[in-house]
Amino acid sequence: MKRIRPAMGDAGPPAWRPFRTLLAALTTGILVVALGACSGGGASDSDGSGAAVEEGAAQSEPLSPDGARDAVADATGAVGLAEAPQEAVDRELVTTGSATLAVEDPFDAAERIAGLVEGAGGRVETRDEQAATDHEPGSASMTLRIPADRVSATLDALGELGEVRDRHVETVDVTGTAQDLDARIEALRTSTDRLRELMADADRTSDLIEIEAELSTRQAELDSRVSERNRLSDEVAMSTLHVEIVAEGTPAAQARPGGFVGGLTAGWNALVSTFNVVVLVLGAIIPWLALAGVVLLVVMGVRRQVARTRAAGPTPPAAEPEPAPAE
Repeated sequence: MKRIRPAMGDAGPPAWRPFRTLLAALTTGILVVALGACSGGGASDSDGSGAAVEEGAAQSEPLSPDGARDAVADATGAVGLAEAPQEAVDRELVTTGSATLAVEDPFDAAERIAGLVEGAGGRVETRDEQAATDHEPGSASMTLRIPADRVSATLDALGELGEVRDRHVETVDVTGTAQDLDARIEALRTSTDRLRELMADADRTSDLIEIEAELSTRQAELDSRVSERNRLSDEVAMSTLHVEIVAEGTPAAQARPGGFVGGLTAGWNALVSTFNVVVLVLGAIIPWLALAGVVLLVVMGVRRQVARTRAAGPTPPAAEPEPAPAE
């Protein structure tokens, strides 16, 4: 008996194979297209971001100086490279000044100025007072040492005592000199300490004598530098102010004219002062010249008398005639 297979069973598996192949190819194509789209989108986003960055950079405005400094400080601070703040250098200044004060009573003004300076923490270094005479009014001059931060206040206070004339203040920066002295002092101290150590370890007398001589030289130089530094520090801490106190109405109390007239007046006053000094010196010398002249005349008279006495000495005895020879 012959078995007859159904047509569908024989034709089933071969008929489904092309369909499954087509389905697999279609699925693969869809995946490839999807991956390509994703890659293109990422590239587009990347290109867009770069373009946006470039556009932002192109449209960015220049920073101001303050903004640039802040940006640099932020950047350096972020990486730990922020600059350390520089130490401010204390400037050492020497201030000197002078002033002329016209008052009614110079002596009373000098007393009040002395009290004013002492109250400000200063001192009167020199004080010279001249009493009034029939021809010259009284006057005074003072050299004041005032704390450097009280110079302006002291000058302003002088204006309350009288009329301030010829006010002058000068300030000199001595920071470099002070730093040089400090460096020299430090080097000399190190040198002297080293020499003391060598002297303590010296075995021979000759070495000890040589080291001691060098130590004496270095120590003397060190003492000199320290003294100079102390004097400079005192000049920095205490300013010097010269004050001339004159009576009101005197020529010195009047305002000094400027220009050619002022120079001519100053020259004439100097000439008159010089002539007065010369006359004063001559008046003091003339009596001594007269005394010297009298002494000179006496000495010359004595010398002449002695010379005459020597010239008119004793007459030599007359020579006796020799006897004639006998014939």
